Amino acid sequence: MDDRSPLPAAPAAPDSLLRLARRLAADVEAGRPQRGPAFEIDVQRYLDPQRFAGELAVMRRGPVILAHGSQLPVSGRLALDRLGLPLLLTRDAGGVVHGHYNVCRHRGMRMVEAGPAAACRNLVCRYHGWVYGLDGRLTGVRHRDAFDELPAGLRAFPVVERHGLIWGWPEAEGREPPHALEPWLSGIGAELDYFGLGDSVAFGHYEVERKSNWKLVVEAFMEIYHIASLHRNTIDRFFLDSVAVSEPAGEHIRSAVGRRSLSGRSPDAPLDLRNDCTFTHYLFPNTILIVHPDYVSLVTLWPTAPDRVGWSHTLLIPAAQNNAAMREHWEKSFRLIEQGVFQSEDLEACEGIQAGLLSGANQALHCGRLEHAIGGFHREWDRRLGLAAEAAR
Repeated sequence: MDDRSPLPAAPAAPDSLLRLARRLAADVEAGRPQRGPAFEIDVQRYLDPQRFAGELAVMRRGPVILAHGSQLPVSGRLALDRLGLPLLLTRDAGGVVHGHYNVCRHRGMRMVEAGPAAACRNLVCRYHGWVYGLDGRLTGVRHRDAFDELPAGLRAFPVVERHGLIWGWPEAEGREPPHALEPWLSGIGAELDYFGLGDSVAFGHYEVERKSNWKLVVEAFMEIYHIASLHRNTIDRFFLDSVAVSEPAGEHIRSAVGRRSLSGRSPDAPLDLRNDCTFTHYLFPNTILIVHPDYVSLVTLWPTAPDRVGWSHTLLIPAAQNNAAMREHWEKSFRLIEQGVFQSEDLEACEGIQAGLLSGANQALHCGRLEHAIGGFHREWDRRLGLAAEAAR
């Protein structure tokens, strides 16, 4: 008996995903995976404090994905320490999301301790009892007659809720984003809708700090040359060896990885975009989206130092299958992918690389033709850091 509840009808597959899947199938049929030029990476990219400061500044300008919408309840709040900033997300009684600095305007006290989201009617500073509404407005001051002018409310930063995700521009002032989200997404918004992010809920969430430069973690999801060796005892059995295609999408990179069902299929057979391919999208600047056959991994990376990164992984499942009958399945899935693959294999490898970089043994890393997507990732960051440097002059 299948305990899965029926899912809502999916939108039509975007042409961008179909094109990538067809390229992947053609590569499998031809027996030659996509390749690009071999290249080297200077190890100072992962060690230089000045470069790290520039990357952090770019991330703070946003947009960055701060949460999945299901993680923030109506009439609730979620405190987050991200990119060295104390941030606070709230959702008012009307369902509107607001972004503020988690800092009282009186004496600078942290309003809410970081942790799971919680329901609340307002925000109260426990130092002197100043009260703010969920929209950030100052609504109550004890001994009001002791003050002259008062601030209007908490410092706001722009947030928008789109495609099931909450996006923020942490360093921007006010409530209006500095630019529109959809053009910046370069068509990826339709892909997020196709993957069902808006109809999903957060089932599991895990955060940890690891001893690695954040870029090494991104790179681990941009090539599959390592799967047959690093993941030989876990997920290797699901994938074809080193078969993947990728392409830039504005500042982002969309990728599709070949699963074993692609091998030996008839060229005329229709493609199953969730079971024949694993789409892995890099969303600039610090997010990896991995579309598994029946759930989605939303991974965000929060650098804290050149050799430290905060890892945040949210397992997104279809809302219709968030029930008792499926709970054991989702718990097992989350445990296997998070602890068995990400923590024990990918992040362990990243920490091993970081230790190797710090040793001074290598001056450069050597990437082969199957790792070409990593080059595009670094070129985009070079471009963005160059633009930031020009703007600062």
